Amino acid sequence: MNQPPIFLEIERQAKVRRIFQSVLEPCGVWDQVKDVEFTLRPEVIVEPTHSKVLSDAILNHMFPHAPKPAELFHYTSIDSLKGIAKTGLLRLHWVHKRIDQGELEPFAIKHRLKGYLDSSESEPYFKTLSKDLFYISLTCPGGGDEFELWRAFALGGTGVRLRLLVNPSRAELRKIQYEPPAGTLLMELNSTLAAEGEPPFVPWTVSKIGAFYLPSTLHREDEVRLLIKRYPGGRDETEFDGQNRYWPLPIGQHNDFCGIRLLEIQCGPAAQRRDVLSAIAGTPFETTVPVTCAPQP
Repeated sequence: MNQPPIFLEIERQAKVRRIFQSVLEPCGVWDQVKDVEFTLRPEVIVEPTHSKVLSDAILNHMFPHAPKPAELFHYTSIDSLKGIAKTGLLRLHWVHKRIDQGELEPFAIKHRLKGYLDSSESEPYFKTLSKDLFYISLTCPGGGDEFELWRAFALGGTGVRLRLLVNPSRAELRKIQYEPPAGTLLMELNSTLAAEGEPPFVPWTVSKIGAFYLPSTLHREDEVRLLIKRYPGGRDETEFDGQNRYWPLPIGQHNDFCGIRLLEIQCGPAAQRRDVLSAIAGTPFETTVPVTCAPQP
């Protein structure tokens, strides 16, 4: 005798819950989410639209928040410093600027997010998504290969290193994961679901998760990202520079996305101090921010 559909649904809910518990309990996540509900569809498992408890728990386990406020470095050129000093703004560029350099797509492939890769009707969704994610790359003091950081991001050491105090509120500050060999928690969860004949779990936060994940081939630095996501119908403070969109954040001024203070400007090992001083001349940085020489890498 066939069971009524409601009983089949109850059995499937119990089965999926056991699978989630088997994966999430060993890493300490299950206790945070054990009362969560699931919406079971033929092709995907999601949380109800009113909840992001499980999605947030998985995101925070995979990509922990950096401590805040955090003292971080940003490497850049003299020309960029000049623009930052003139405007008093730090620009968070959209991920779309680097979409062909390993952004979002590797995450979608590794985590079997077919909907993000489908290009049958238009461009793949991960490319569309990249136009609503805005970030700036930072690094922890003492982290990464300093010689490589100066070479790659400060024109061979002719630029500067900005020492910043970053205190996010609505913005997100997390360390990048470089394609860990053992995989991620979400990969383990979805592999276990697949082995039991169930579709993947897709967190509501997946559109942000991918922005903190890069291929192992790009593991050149200990990168921390400050990220803002633009939502349809939400606040949009972006501007256009003629080629790319960016989200400007004021330095030294209150805002509800992220407080940023410029503590020090460090001249690169091949930089000319007079060029750095010229770049900030006539701006508030000239009298409020010390200019020093960075230690040799």
